[in-house]
Amino acid sequence: MLPALAQAEWFETFQELLRHYLGPFNNTPSVNVCGVVAMAVGLFLAFRCWKYERAVVSAVGFVVGAWLGYSLSLLVRTPGPITAAVVGVGLTLLAYRTYRWWLAAGSVVVLFALAVVFQLGRGDLQRYLPPPGDPARLDGEWIERLPRDVTEQMSNLAPSWSQRLARLKEPLARELKELGPVGWLLPVAAALLGGLLAYWALRGFAVVWIGYLGSLLAAAGAAVLLCAHWPPVQSMLISRPQYLAAGQLTLWLLGLIWQAREARIPRKPESAAAGSSKEQPKE
Repeated sequence: MLPALAQAEWFETFQELLRHYLGPFNNTPSVNVCGVVAMAVGLFLAFRCWKYERAVVSAVGFVVGAWLGYSLSLLVRTPGPITAAVVGVGLTLLAYRTYRWWLAAGSVVVLFALAVVFQLGRGDLQRYLPPPGDPARLDGEWIERLPRDVTEQMSNLAPSWSQRLARLKEPLARELKELGPVGWLLPVAAALLGGLLAYWALRGFAVVWIGYLGSLLAAAGAAVLLCAHWPPVQSMLISRPQYLAAGQLTLWLLGLIWQAREARIPRKPESAAAGSSKEQPKE
């Protein structure tokens, strides 16, 4: 009975974490656009990543390069958009030529990150919540004037995303420091396993973890859209997060099956098909 009780307590604390850090999703154009884009990109990665691996890596290279270029422009005081575009294009070309190295590095990083998340999620999750009675644990702060519209009223009722992320960074950093040498054994072993899998079966393993990330992105986008348009759905998903996890895993498996089916049954080239149609049997 003790393991079942501990599991129930862990699940209840996980639900409290979701309520505390997620907050309500407002039905705004930015939220809708982000949800639709996340669903589209996630479905593409889950069902078509095997055929467009180089294009996916190039797109990631452009995004990373644009972010690095913008950060660099703040240091050297150059025009931000121009610097971001130049660095983004340069890193895109590099990623296009060395996409296999990027896939191998991604295999190592993904397994390492999953192992770290597993280590951080063990034990009592109450350590990630503010202590009882702390004002940060309340989903609201003192306001100095009445809100002007509904959007401002909702922002007063719940802290912004930046404030919630800032609250989560401190306990995460503390837990990472307290893992110790023994706690880092599993992430290091997972990174080594990712390197070995990338060496033995790079394309196959890359399809697995890219599809998994794509299914996560698609499920998150769908959840954001549902919660923004129908707020009661958010309470239902928080009370039963296993439904969303089951949908994400189902989408991931369907994507793998679809891509394996297409990889086993390649289409005939049009030129070969045309040539075979012209050949006539000799009498």
